[in-house]
Amino acid sequence: MAQKPIVRISREPARRKRIKGQRARFPKAISWGEQAKRHDAKFGDIESGLGRILSGADLSTSPSEVTPDRALVFEVIGPLSNVAKFVAAVRAAGFEWLGEDFDEDTSDEDEGEEADEPAADSGQSMLYVTMPTIRGLQKVLSLWKQYSTNQPKPRTHDGEWWPLFAYLNDVRTWSAKDRVDPALSRFVDRMMRKFPDRPIRLELDLWFRSDLSLRAAAREYVTDLMSLVAGTVLDFVTIPEIQYQAALVELPNEQALRLGSLQGPLSTADRVMRVRPQSLYTSEAGDAAFSVSDHRDPPSTPDARPAVVALLDGYPVENHVLLRNRLRVSEVDVHAVNVPVARRRHGTAMASLIIHGDLGDDTVPIDRLLQVVPILGAPQNLAEECTPQDQLPLGLVYRAVLSLVEGSDGGVGPMAENVVVINHSICDREAPFGQRASYWAKLLDHLSHRFRLLFIVSAGNNMEPFAVDTYADCNAFETASPVERQIALLSALNRSRGGRIMLSPAETLNGLTVGAVHGDSSVGAPLGFVDPFDTMSGVANLASSVGLGVNRAVKPDIVELGGRQLARSEDDAGFVSAWAIEHPDVGQVTAAPGVGAAQNLVRRSTGTSNAAALTTRTAARLVDVLEDLFDENGEQWLEAKTRAVVLKALLAHGCTWGGAGEILYELYPGGALRKKEAISSVLGYGRPDHSRVFSGQGNRITLLADDIIFPDTLHEYRLPIPRAMVNNRELRRVVVTLAWSSPIDPITRRYRGVRLEVVDGDGKRDFWKGIKRTLSPDGRAARRGTLQHLVFEGKNLIPQGGSGDIFLGVQAMAEMTPFAAAEVPYGLAVTLEMSQPVRTDLFADVEARVRAKRVDVTQRVPTRVRT
Repeated sequence: MAQKPIVRISREPARRKRIKGQRARFPKAISWGEQAKRHDAKFGDIESGLGRILSGADLSTSPSEVTPDRALVFEVIGPLSNVAKFVAAVRAAGFEWLGEDFDEDTSDEDEGEEADEPAADSGQSMLYVTMPTIRGLQKVLSLWKQYSTNQPKPRTHDGEWWPLFAYLNDVRTWSAKDRVDPALSRFVDRMMRKFPDRPIRLELDLWFRSDLSLRAAAREYVTDLMSLVAGTVLDFVTIPEIQYQAALVELPNEQALRLGSLQGPLSTADRVMRVRPQSLYTSEAGDAAFSVSDHRDPPSTPDARPAVVALLDGYPVENHVLLRNRLRVSEVDVHAVNVPVARRRHGTAMASLIIHGDLGDDTVPIDRLLQVVPILGAPQNLAEECTPQDQLPLGLVYRAVLSLVEGSDGGVGPMAENVVVINHSICDREAPFGQRASYWAKLLDHLSHRFRLLFIVSAGNNMEPFAVDTYADCNAFETASPVERQIALLSALNRSRGGRIMLSPAETLNGLTVGAVHGDSSVGAPLGFVDPFDTMSGVANLASSVGLGVNRAVKPDIVELGGRQLARSEDDAGFVSAWAIEHPDVGQVTAAPGVGAAQNLVRRSTGTSNAAALTTRTAARLVDVLEDLFDENGEQWLEAKTRAVVLKALLAHGCTWGGAGEILYELYPGGALRKKEAISSVLGYGRPDHSRVFSGQGNRITLLADDIIFPDTLHEYRLPIPRAMVNNRELRRVVVTLAWSSPIDPITRRYRGVRLEVVDGDGKRDFWKGIKRTLSPDGRAARRGTLQHLVFEGKNLIPQGGSGDIFLGVQAMAEMTPFAAAEVPYGLAVTLEMSQPVRTDLFADVEARVRAKRVDVTQRVPTRVRT
């Protein structure tokens, strides 16, 4: 009988305990006298404008005036110490709180040894945006006069304005420069070149109002706005849970061009927060060189078990020999009649990779049905699949997920209520991540926490040229030694990171974001083409987009095989640039649509979409392992509140940077932290070796814990040190992975509601003197997301008679007051391993001792909490 790979363990009774951490340092407050000199004139202008309003003057066309229904911005030096209290003070003063924004200055970050979470930097700035009423304007003017004349700080809510005034850098109205996205002008120019006879489609993000009647009136406001510019409203979506209200509009070219110059009615529309390019995903048409599949006959009947994995993507070819009786397609917004079979490329490829993996590897297909909800169409006037051009993608995703797990309006029940994993290999090609979570990422984070889902998201691809200044011309580039060229390309990619940022919603906090590794089942490179990297090195492929994520968390989370992309180059007067291309003879083999009756074709493709699909395939295989583990305790994994986070932990548990990390660490410039941050932005925590989770060994044991935790609580685990690790200097390894799902605040810069930390008995990470951290992401970045992965190795002698166990604690802390009582599910995976398999008693030794120490915690929250 095969050795089982994972053992579940229990925790000790929970204790109330606050996370130890470094207190934030705030910049020195500016004196009231100095602030009065700096800002009295600005508040004087507000007062003058208010006087003109009260006298009946029409100021609606004066962008500089502070008037009701116009956004007011307070720009602050450094963060306020308690945002929640200030929000209450804002509302008490008669303002409507609209949100918080944040610009992080990282230029002076320490490059020495790892430290705790960095303190607040005086170079940071924060924007508090409100929508004033007449009474609110009068109130803030009164409070400013009290502050600026050195009157005592009030003991009421009004006192919360004093810290804001002490750090105030500017007060102004939301302007056209704030409202119009900097990328809009380039987008308009590109669309006019590509489709000169078409109107331009743009998105309007509206200020989300807490007043239901104001939200209800927003569509009429946008319709009236379009009448001023001869435009059309194509779609309008409101998602209150993430405070999203937006319109997709179509504008005449001349009006779109005026926006690029910050002119026209849209640029001064007070209820519009931002005007930006249309969110649109398009997949490449791909090469038409197909080959015929001659193996893997379909099952005679579909698997009877409920689907637990879903694919939000293009419409697949359901009757393809590789997909027949393996899919269940449910239509919400995109229907088969609008997607010709011959153009169903992307959804067919993703479904094929999830079910079969790379067909060139001849792996065993998964048995369970794959649920599919198509959200890509195939317009007749385009060569590629794309999200429907007349709909907002967020509405498509929102309706698709709700239809799957909750049901739709009209009493229709859920299409696949048992779905846990959702493959999301699409992105917004017009929205590289830019420090702040996009609405698309906010939607995935909200849905994942609410419905106990795991979104597996692709990082996005960038096929744009980048400079390679090592070579004088293309001939020198193409004839260089492979090792020399690999070094030159890796260095060039690092220098161009700023232009190769991952595409939203890859910054998702609760999701698992996947980048692509250069590798597949093909061999060699076609004549005349450059294979840029050695597949054994494990580096990312040329087009895989880079992180980091929200608040500089580790992103992508992991990397997986995404196919080999070849390199093309060009030179212009001694300037050489290179870019990634796909070739029909190189890449991962997937099912492909055919023409007419041909339903057995395959093709090769590459990219982060493929890598995400392969990760989803692994998740589907892990479901069987978890169902068996939970069944041992008489419980059902599908019912567990922790079902998604234990999957997330196990998917990342086998990760290491390996040889790729060592190559990049030697190659990248800067100190230790800079190097690690750069590597993290490319590799995340690394590529996982899933065999370490699926297969058992006598010299290795994996322990799994899952539970529900509340802020200011410590969960304690005591793991026995294997006897085989005592009194010797053999290499030993301990791997710890903690994953959780956090609620979010969609309008604050903190964003993440609850932080979890894996710690030792002293609140640090010094778990055992016999081991130390290997080369991996720096500890600060690892604390900023919802996944922490630590790999320790060592040979230090551990004498007999020590403590006999390793203490691991999981601590929780609310990042913001509203989440002080939040319920947070987590999964914790720990592997203890010896380098040599001669100590075959390790698994049995630890399994017996953890079961002997198992604690039946009767006071737990009544949810699934296994370890």
